[in-house]
Amino acid sequence: MRPLPTIHIIGAGIGGLTLARCLKNKGIQAILFEKSPSPARHHYGISLQPRTCEALLKVLGMDESTFCQRVAVDGLNGGRGLVYPERGTRSDPFKGRAPFRAHRGRLEAVLRESLDVRWGHVLGDIEIRGAELALSFKEKDEVRSTFLVDTSGVHSAIRKALLPNAQLNILPYVVFRGTRHIDRATFKKIYEPRFEGGNILEIRKGDALLQISINDRGKTEVGVDISYIYSHPAHQDDQLHQPARELQQAADFSELFFSEAPKLQELEDPIKDTFDVDKMRGDRILHWLMRDILVPSDDLKSFAERGIVLIGDAAHATPILGGGGANSALADAVELAEWIASRGLEDVGGFYEKRYGEWELEVKESEERLVEMHSVSRSSL
Repeated sequence: MRPLPTIHIIGAGIGGLTLARCLKNKGIQAILFEKSPSPARHHYGISLQPRTCEALLKVLGMDESTFCQRVAVDGLNGGRGLVYPERGTRSDPFKGRAPFRAHRGRLEAVLRESLDVRWGHVLGDIEIRGAELALSFKEKDEVRSTFLVDTSGVHSAIRKALLPNAQLNILPYVVFRGTRHIDRATFKKIYEPRFEGGNILEIRKGDALLQISINDRGKTEVGVDISYIYSHPAHQDDQLHQPARELQQAADFSELFFSEAPKLQELEDPIKDTFDVDKMRGDRILHWLMRDILVPSDDLKSFAERGIVLIGDAAHATPILGGGGANSALADAVELAEWIASRGLEDVGGFYEKRYGEWELEVKESEERLVEMHSVSRSSL
């Protein structure tokens, strides 16, 4: 196999960083272009499946103990990133039976070590010039590429340019997500007893899902950072369901949410404390849209013939709730790096044939999971 050219990657999130790290491990040069001027904080937790944890340990060349300490949301406090309360080995993500709660910012920082990331590169246009791609970045020099991988996520500018008629599928759910810092004394008194050693607490009230997650818990006395979610299926004439809102309007619907939150005050702590409207007014609250998309296989293969490959949410997005975006993006990255290292760049369409069936299943199952998550029959109150 002839020497491979530099692989150019759009997006320095989990998928892009994992791909670049895997390629580096195989002696293949990669450069990442990220629109943000510096590393994003991403100060929140994400759930990783056991097979994802296993893959990450291999990619990073790291043992379980070090991985937990550096990446788990409670790793700085000696925790192991357990999602739900400890129940023996059934709750251990490294025994292959339970998910792991990772701090996204710290995970990306570990993956990013020794990689070539070009910050502040906002992609403006892609032009095909013979066997090359000309990448135009705003206020940056043009870059010539023969192989480009788009890992930039659900709002991929490349997908929009190549498939202007491909629209995200907006699912009929109302979801609000807030973040807050809890002082240590309040956490230990109200929150810690209910978490029972886990990092996520969730209950259902009717068709509503209420979830509290630990984002960061360290050894210091400064407190604990949490996020919380309130979601339910969109009701008829539901003002909280805003499927047509613009991306930049995610923070514009808090007042509507506050009008619905008081009914949660009848619940016990820590739900009552979390959804206290006076406290929520000081939080950063976002209105999340549940959306998915699956780019047709023939289109993906056609782009690959031109040296453009889409993976992760750019190709097959699943809803934030019920989906497995980070897990799937990481699996895509590992598989694509292996494909490139073993077969080169000539038949990347075969990579899609290998992965596409799983993507179809992920999108289908994520929608079914959303329904199940909000099922009245599963209500705990």
